[in-house]
Amino acid sequence: MKHFGLLFLWVNFVKGQLPSLNTAFVPSSSPSSPGESVTKSCPTTSSYSKVRLIHGASPTIGRSGGPLLFAKKSKDTTVGKGGKIQVKLLKHVAGTGSAGDVIKVAPAFFMNKLQKTGSAVRITDEEVEKECAEKAQQDKEARESAHQLKEKIDAMTLVLSKKAGPDGQLFGGIGYKAIFSELEKEFPKGALGAKYIKITSVKDDKGELLTHDIKSVGDYKVTISLLKDVAADFGLTVKNE
Repeated sequence: MKHFGLLFLWVNFVKGQLPSLNTAFVPSSSPSSPGESVTKSCPTTSSYSKVRLIHGASPTIGRSGGPLLFAKKSKDTTVGKGGKIQVKLLKHVAGTGSAGDVIKVAPAFFMNKLQKTGSAVRITDEEVEKECAEKAQQDKEARESAHQLKEKIDAMTLVLSKKAGPDGQLFGGIGYKAIFSELEKEFPKGALGAKYIKITSVKDDKGELLTHDIKSVGDYKVTISLLKDVAADFGLTVKNE
């Protein structure tokens, strides 16, 4: 009997005796799983032809009579595959990384160790990109400054006077620190203040590398590192007072 009734409805629908439907029919006996999205047709009187509806949520109706679309929730870019979160280390953590490193760790490790000890903070992809851009700009400015210093230092010859005996042996040696202090006097305050700027070698007039302080009057060649791959050479003359 049930099958006969369904057949009757179908025959009448084919003959055009049943009104046409403007919306897709979704049987209540077979609901979609929670959160699953379904595409439904809207009435032809609406300016919307199709809209994404989420089971369990009612869309707001706009002035035009059509449902307003839900705003997309912004993606949390600190969470990666496997549920790990992206963090930036604020200091060295043995077996994990050094200050400034951006790594992904388990949430429990972050909350129970890194966050509690002030060793790391969460960081998004956008923040990483911003920091990289700022660092690139700083590196560019540092390189330009280093090359400007190199041009000036390469053309320089410093003269240091120190008491010496008849044989030219100094009463007390001259080390890197004393040479650097004398060089700083030739530039504006702070121009050579970066930690990575330092004297790396001193050679005598024969080109031999000194492994100790300067102990006699004479001419020397000093090399100073201005950046990782930028160095300058200048002359140093040590004479008797």
